[in-house]
Amino acid sequence: MRFDIHMHTTYSNHHFWGKDALNTPQEMVDAAIKRGLSGIAITDHQTVKGSLVAKEYAKKYKHFKVITGIEIKTKAGDLLGLGVTHDIPDNLPLNETIEKIHKQGGLAIAPHPFGEFGLRECLKEKAVKADAIEVFNATSCREFQNRKARQLALKHKKVAVAGSDAHYFKVVGNAGIICHEDPLEAIRKGRVKIFGTYTPLKTITKISLKKFSRSIRERLTHQQNKQL
Repeated sequence: MRFDIHMHTTYSNHHFWGKDALNTPQEMVDAAIKRGLSGIAITDHQTVKGSLVAKEYAKKYKHFKVITGIEIKTKAGDLLGLGVTHDIPDNLPLNETIEKIHKQGGLAIAPHPFGEFGLRECLKEKAVKADAIEVFNATSCREFQNRKARQLALKHKKVAVAGSDAHYFKVVGNAGIICHEDPLEAIRKGRVKIFGTYTPLKTITKISLKKFSRSIRERLTHQQNKQL
């Protein structure tokens, strides 16, 4: 079974884009099914709402699993919480954030630990504190960043996972994990393999342009509504 365990929907917030993804939770579920995936985890920034919406929507698909999740900004860098159903505040110490994830029965995953995003911090070597390390990110990281993540996971014998980090339905399923049991249990036990192919830079540029155009339109609409 194949699962893409890192993606975003229109419930994700971004300081510039407004919404940090182009598609709804329902559209991401439909895209994953078309790609032949057995399930997905939706990990929107600052909220579990998108994953809860997707989980409810996916009930009509008997053999498709939605893992609830969130991407959180800790004081040390970004962290994914898989299997959580309640929001976890940003800007807490890393250890405290991991504790809160575990209290909900979830798993802490270090996403793109060596990614470079300007104002956003990544965990780098502190990724070893998480339950697993994302060693292949199809969208946000290039080969040398993923290679550093793989080396860190190997050195510290951490479970290695992968995800598409999709912000657009057409790239869902570009990376993920392969397992033969519940994906969260498989990660806990280290019984996963990874798969992945890089999202082309041309596609990443197209996504950014679409987000930029949408943000401008929404700002103009908001300004016009204020003037009425």
